[in-house]
Amino acid sequence: MQIKLLAVFAFVLFVLVGLNVYIAYINIKSGDKYARQVLSQEYYDSRTIPYRRGEIRDRNGNVLARSEKVYNVILDCYAVNEDQENYMEPTVRALAEYFNLDEAEMRSLITAEDTKESRYQILVQEISQEEKDAFEEGTDSSAEGLSDAEKEERSNVQGVWFEEDYQRIYPMDTLASSVVGFSNDLNDGIAGLEAYYSDVLNGVNGREYGYLNEDSELERNIIEPENGNNLVTSIDMNIQQIVEKYIAQFDAEHAGGPVEEANGKGSVNTAVIVSNPNTGEIYAMATNHGYDLNDPYDMSGSYTQAEQDAMTEQEKSDALNELWNNFCVSDSFEPGSTFKPITVASALETGAIDENDTFYCDGGEMVTDRYIRCDNVNGHGMLTVKEAIQNSCNDCLMQISFQLGIEQFCEYIRLFNFGSLTGIDLPNENTGVLYTRDAMHEVELATNSFGQTFTCTMVQELAAFSTVVNGGYYYQPQMVKQVLSENGGVVKSFEPVLQREPISSKTSEILKEALEMGVQYGTSRQAQVPGYRVGGKTGTAEKGYPRNQTDYIVSFIGAVPINDPEVVIYVVIDQPNVENQADSGLACVLARQILMEVLPYMNIPMTEDITDEQLATLGITREEAEAGRITETEAPETDEYGNVIETETEASATEETPSTDEYGNVLSTEETPSTDEYGNVLVTEETEDGNIGANPDDPVAENPNVPAPPDENQEEQLPADSEVTMEDLITQ
Repeated sequence: MQIKLLAVFAFVLFVLVGLNVYIAYINIKSGDKYARQVLSQEYYDSRTIPYRRGEIRDRNGNVLARSEKVYNVILDCYAVNEDQENYMEPTVRALAEYFNLDEAEMRSLITAEDTKESRYQILVQEISQEEKDAFEEGTDSSAEGLSDAEKEERSNVQGVWFEEDYQRIYPMDTLASSVVGFSNDLNDGIAGLEAYYSDVLNGVNGREYGYLNEDSELERNIIEPENGNNLVTSIDMNIQQIVEKYIAQFDAEHAGGPVEEANGKGSVNTAVIVSNPNTGEIYAMATNHGYDLNDPYDMSGSYTQAEQDAMTEQEKSDALNELWNNFCVSDSFEPGSTFKPITVASALETGAIDENDTFYCDGGEMVTDRYIRCDNVNGHGMLTVKEAIQNSCNDCLMQISFQLGIEQFCEYIRLFNFGSLTGIDLPNENTGVLYTRDAMHEVELATNSFGQTFTCTMVQELAAFSTVVNGGYYYQPQMVKQVLSENGGVVKSFEPVLQREPISSKTSEILKEALEMGVQYGTSRQAQVPGYRVGGKTGTAEKGYPRNQTDYIVSFIGAVPINDPEVVIYVVIDQPNVENQADSGLACVLARQILMEVLPYMNIPMTEDITDEQLATLGITREEAEAGRITETEAPETDEYGNVIETETEASATEETPSTDEYGNVLSTEETPSTDEYGNVLVTEETEDGNIGANPDDPVAENPNVPAPPDENQEEQLPADSEVTMEDLITQ
């Protein structure tokens, strides 16, 4: 055994000695060559070739976001130091001349111990193609007409090369900023569509591998990048511009109002959505809090530099998130009377009421131990179902909801998707907060029936109202129509998503007639669009709890033409910067101004005559009524990248007209007694404690007996067998 072990040991020792001898032989013969190849890997290991993030376009192909190729200037110090005596000064002079770099800093970088052998030093980032071409042309030694000295100078410019990169550009600056959003330098979407579709817009980086071959020559292997896909949105740039123009005009008109929270704007929040009720496509979505997508961190429009400097990091983060917030999808509020068509549609669909039923309004209803008043404290008298919508009668709506019952009311409010995400393709969608079946009682049912003491978002109300007027079909709201490859091929198409049919076409027809009556004769008269059949509903809701009869959200939602709707518009004005915040006529007028330009642009033909009586009611001239029809609606001129060359649109001048109320009555500048819609002088005596207030479209005033909206932080509102959890209802 010992002899065998000694033999094995001797054999292994012999092999190791042989290997050492062979390694020594290789080192003597080719050691320098292999050393250069190994060391070269430090410099030529690999380089990332960035992909191009996809474009975001409107439905007509206009570019809203794109990535533009830029270049980083890279210095190869090792290459310059290979012949420092000849290469150093020409290279430094060229860099200083074309990129305004400091010559002393360049010499120090090239000769410093820690960088002299570096092959990758970034000198300048994101230069343009023109700047790159100018440098290459200015250092081209083969150019004609050069002297020998100039040729030698240029040929000695060594070690400078250009690395491709991309910069995100938003050609329309602030247009649709809350929808488009933006991405950072790492191609991470931060807000809007840029965030929601970040994975679709992003591609895959390529790689360039470098190494020295056996002859010490540099070899390169390139894997090309895969560029991102392009988005075609449902947004129409022209409609978006019209909407934003009138929001800006509203801000300018009411900037000097008394509401401090408005910060010099027309309201704390003004938001508008224009959509197709038959598909769920959004044509325009805007607020009065747009920001420059090319400089999204600029808060100078809201804060002074001193205020910004005094902010903590958390305060800056909160301020930026508020700036980037999209009110239309991320904020919930009490919808007010715009919800009434949902209540009536539900009652008709279940058979709880018939369209020929009548209800008597005597000014309010006693619900258990509380008296809830109608907006008309004197009472509307006997009303049909349609007239209840026309006159926005809270008393009738409460009676209708009692016949519908808590169980069916809760069922249908869910069928219309309140309390749930709509699924719109935008980030940070809110669900709103509803009462559960067990948490709802008679008082909550009464106040919920006319859109108070629960919350929803604009997109929820928009989708539900569209269902009411489109024949009963609930479509998921959507922002994107197609995903295209970089070559224009269709990767994916987004067809309209029909989720359910909460009501029948018969019920829809009844509601459309009622909504048209509301615009023709009721509370929404200021929303009439000359030449078109409009149907819609106003809304007014007090903010906060307990009620203070001070801060209001007013709104209007309508469809045109109401007999066969092609467009739905929803206008919400959160705390208008005016003395009388409860004036829903403000939202009606804003909707009318937008529609007067949008409808002709969409080639929706007029079907009605424009009468002098109607113009007098609206307080506008015939010229103003016709102005929208001659607005330039041709496709804007674009450059080779699809960017609009001229985007500025001047708001058409309007003649000064007398101030009118929401019904078109000219307001006197002298103090006059308050009257109801029939001209009766209202008694100004204080009401008894325990009554619920009487503001237009909003009977809920400060009162300890009035139910607050469900508290999203109180879990006891949700019984153990509830269909949803508290997490489902908490504001996202």
